[in-house]
Amino acid sequence: MYRGVLKSVRKEVSGLRALAGVSEICRHHRIQASPGYREAAAWCEEAFAAAGIAHRVISFPYDGVESYWTSQSFEEWRISGARLDLVEPEGEARKLCDFDETKISVIQRSGPTPEGGVVAEVVVVEEADRPESYQGLDVKGKLVLCRGDLDRIRRLAVTGGGALGLLFDGMSEFPPARTRMDVPDARQYTSFWWESPADEKCFGFVLSPKQGEWLRALVRKQAAGGKAVRARAFVDSSFAPGAIEDVEGLITGSGAGEVLAVAHLCHPQWSANDNASGCGAVLEAARTLGALVAAGALPRPKRSIRFLLVPEMAGTYAFLSRQEELIPGMTAAINLDMVGENQSLCGSSFLVEYPTRALGSFAGDLAALILRSIADDASNLGRTCSYGLFRHSTTPFSGGSDHYILSDPTVGVPCPMLIQWPDKFYHTSEDTLEKVDPAMLARAAALTATYCYFLATAGEPEVVWLAGEMASLYAGEAAAAAREAAPRGNGDRAVERLEFLRERKLEDLRSLRRLLDGPAPAAEEAIAAAGERIGMETRLAQEHLDRVLAAAGRRTGSGEPAGAPEGGPRGPSAGNRRPVRTSRGPIGRRELLAGVTAEERVAWDEEITGYLKAKGKDPRALYSLLTYALYWTDGCRDLAEISRLTELESGWSDLDLLVKVFSRLEAGGLVAWAT
Repeated sequence: MYRGVLKSVRKEVSGLRALAGVSEICRHHRIQASPGYREAAAWCEEAFAAAGIAHRVISFPYDGVESYWTSQSFEEWRISGARLDLVEPEGEARKLCDFDETKISVIQRSGPTPEGGVVAEVVVVEEADRPESYQGLDVKGKLVLCRGDLDRIRRLAVTGGGALGLLFDGMSEFPPARTRMDVPDARQYTSFWWESPADEKCFGFVLSPKQGEWLRALVRKQAAGGKAVRARAFVDSSFAPGAIEDVEGLITGSGAGEVLAVAHLCHPQWSANDNASGCGAVLEAARTLGALVAAGALPRPKRSIRFLLVPEMAGTYAFLSRQEELIPGMTAAINLDMVGENQSLCGSSFLVEYPTRALGSFAGDLAALILRSIADDASNLGRTCSYGLFRHSTTPFSGGSDHYILSDPTVGVPCPMLIQWPDKFYHTSEDTLEKVDPAMLARAAALTATYCYFLATAGEPEVVWLAGEMASLYAGEAAAAAREAAPRGNGDRAVERLEFLRERKLEDLRSLRRLLDGPAPAAEEAIAAAGERIGMETRLAQEHLDRVLAAAGRRTGSGEPAGAPEGGPRGPSAGNRRPVRTSRGPIGRRELLAGVTAEERVAWDEEITGYLKAKGKDPRALYSLLTYALYWTDGCRDLAEISRLTELESGWSDLDLLVKVFSRLEAGGLVAWAT
C-alpha cells in the first residue's frame, strides 16, 4: 500500500542534500539553551523556508524555575573560552585542552574560574565515584583526575571534598564496537547537570584516554619523588535565565489530525551523526514531500505532517506540555536519532526500534515493513530476489531518546525510532562529518517520508492491508519466542510469554482504529480476522514447543510462575499496592532525586548501586527498570503485576527494588497510591 509513495519519494530524495544540511548544522556548538544551539535552529528554520515548508521557531523559557511536566528547566549557558595547561613539572609543560580547538574538551556547563584562571595540583582518585576512595585523601583546592559517574564524582570530590574542578578521562565502552583504547585520541562528550540556579558551579575538562593514561603515569612518577603535578585551568562562562527553541515545519493536511517526525538538534560541535544526521534527514524528508505535493505527484494529505527539531528530551517535553490540545490528534510519530553512519567506519547497523509494548501500536510494524522495502540494493544472480547491502534490523524498545516521551502511555503517541547502533565514535570528538554516509541519509529520509505520508493519508483500505501484515509479522515473532524457550525447557514460562505477546499484538491491532474517521466494516472485519490468525499462530507455536520438549524428555513446566520477577513476596508492604502517576511523561534520574540533599543522594546511590551489583546488574539498570515500570503503571495494576509485565517486556525486573523506587517517587510527589 505504501510502495507507490516510496517509489515517488526515492526519485526525489537526495542524500547529498541531506549531507549538506548535516554539514551546516554540525559546525554549531549546539548545547541545549545556548547561543550556539540558537544559531543552528535559525539555520534550520531557513532550510524549511527554502524548501517552501511553513515554518516557525517556538521559544520556551529555560531558567531553572520553569517546569514542563516532569522535566525541570535549567539556566542558559554561555562560554567564550576555556583552556587547560600542564605547568609543572616544567619539562613536561604542554597544552592539554583548548575549547577553541575542540569544544568537547571542556565539560559542558562548566562554571567559570576566577579571572586569569587557577593553578592547582592534580591528584588521581581511582574509582572516584565511590565514597571510600576519598578516605584519608585530601582533594581540597586540587584538580581531580577521574573516571566514572560524573555526577557522583562531582558531589563527592567537589561538594564534599572541596576540589576546585575535575579532569575527566573516562570513555564509555560497549564491546565489541568500542573499548577505551579503540578511540585513544577521542574525548567523550561530558556535561554537568545542575539541579537549580543556586547550585555552586564548578568547572571541568575532558582528556582523551591516551592523555589520561599519560597524565596518571606522570602523577605517580612525581609522587614517588615527593613532587606534585600542577595545571593551570581557565574557563570563561556564565549562566542566566534563557530559553530553548523548537524548530517546526508543517505540511498542512486537508482535515484533522497529524503525524509527527522529530529529531534532536542539540549536542556539541561537531557531533555529526549524533544528531545532525537525524535533523538533516528530517529536513530532506520535509523538502521531498513538500516538492512532491507541490508538483502534484502526491495529493495533499488529509492529516498534517509536522516536522520538529528539538533540544533532546527538553524540547519534546516543552512542546507537548505547552500544547496538550494537539496530542489527541497525533496519529503517530517517528524519531530519528543517529541515522547517517558510514557503517564500514562506525561499525553500526540501521535499526527500527519499536515503541514500548505497554502502548498498543501499529507504528513499529509499519516502520519495519518500509525498512524491508528499502533494503533492496542488489539482486541474486538469477534476479529472483533483492536484498540490502547495508546492515539493518528491528529491535524492541530500549528508550534513550525523544520517542520514549511520545510513546509513554500517559502521552500515547506511538513512536518508533530510527537509529544506527553501535557507533564506535558515539558521544566523542571523533563524531565528525566524514563518518556520515549520504546513502544512509537518503534511506532514512525516504523511510521517514514514506511512513509519514502513508499515515497522513491512511483510511480503511490501508487498515485492511496493515492488519494482515501485522498478523504475518506476529507469526514470526511467536515462532521465535517458542524457539528461544525450547533450550530452557520451561513450558510454563513460554506459555505466559506467548500469551503476553498475543495480548499485546491484539492491542496493536486495536490501535489501527486511530486511522479510521468513522464506521469502517471492512476494516473491522480485517482486524477481527487478523486477531483470529494471531490466536492460531500462538497455538501453533505452543504446540511446536510442546513437541520439542517432549521429544527431548524435558519437563513441560517448572511450577514457577512464568515471568516471576525477582524480589520479595506480595504482602501488605510490598507488591499489592497500586501506584497512580501524578504527571505525564517519563521520570529520569534528575527528577527521581529532585529535592534530595547531597548527602541523601550519595546514600541513595550507594544503596542502589550495592543492591544491583549484588544481583549482578549494572547500576544503570535502575533507570531502564523505572521507565518500563512506569509505562505499565495505569492506576489499576498493583506493583507485583507491574513487575511481572516489566519482566515479560524487558527480560528482568525486581519487585523489592520497585518498592524502594516507587516509595522515592511518592516522596517526590510523582506517584500516589490508589485507595
